[in-house]
Amino acid sequence: MEKNSPSLFNRTLKRLRRGWSEISASIRGHDEFSFDPTLTDQDIQRLKKLINQCLEAPSGEVSARALAARIGEQYLQFNRQGRERFLRLLATEFDVDVAAIDQAIEAYTQAKEDANMPKLRHKLSNALVAPRVRLLTLFNALPDGIKFLVDMRAELLALGSRKDKELFEVEQDLKDLLASWFDIGFLKLEQITWQSPASLLEKLIEYEAVHQITSWDDLKNRLAPDRRLYAFFHHNMPNEPLIFVQVALVNGLADNIQTLLDTDAPTVDSSTANTAIFYS
Repeated sequence: MEKNSPSLFNRTLKRLRRGWSEISASIRGHDEFSFDPTLTDQDIQRLKKLINQCLEAPSGEVSARALAARIGEQYLQFNRQGRERFLRLLATEFDVDVAAIDQAIEAYTQAKEDANMPKLRHKLSNALVAPRVRLLTLFNALPDGIKFLVDMRAELLALGSRKDKELFEVEQDLKDLLASWFDIGFLKLEQITWQSPASLLEKLIEYEAVHQITSWDDLKNRLAPDRRLYAFFHHNMPNEPLIFVQVALVNGLADNIQTLLDTDAPTVDSSTANTAIFYS
């Protein structure tokens, strides 16, 4: 089976688009928000207006969530050029207000009464948060939103954000948000078996980066009675194994990995095994 299966990726996009389209359909004038896949200069201005409407909507309002869904739905329909232009729009037009930061710093450093310090610190802290962070946070509140943001960060890294001054800031905002959302306290450890959903098993084949899973028979061997496979899941990404480990229950230590990967090797009775090898 090929790695990075297009069918798996396309099914994910289809599910996201369907779910977000139902949310965004509540926006009046829904049809006026269609854009060219390349995101033309004219489209950028219209998209900027749409993002501003989303950010100006009161927190918790249904309209803010619906507008965020429409923006995210459109991002999924852009081609590579359109997605890059979208990300650069977030970087340049929805960055921090430098003047507001300078004013907040000046007010804080010149404050004479200690009673005002907490309020001024809070004001400075807010000034340091780019407006785009609220949009990214709204995406997270949507169905499969956290997976959407993980994929967006992957797109930024693929575009060379580490060496791109504009895109670096957006990538760092996403990194900080994801780091807080993926704290170990939010993750759940589960065992994966041959009876697990096929869509989940497909992802194991796709994501295995140490010892490639070459076929369904290979995967079945790694889920045999003398094997264990555990993965961490996030409650907002229930079908995405974030971290997973493969264990072989054997008698004695194997002296090479091929012994453990051999699909023709006899199955060991796990009740008599005396060694657990974490092999991938």
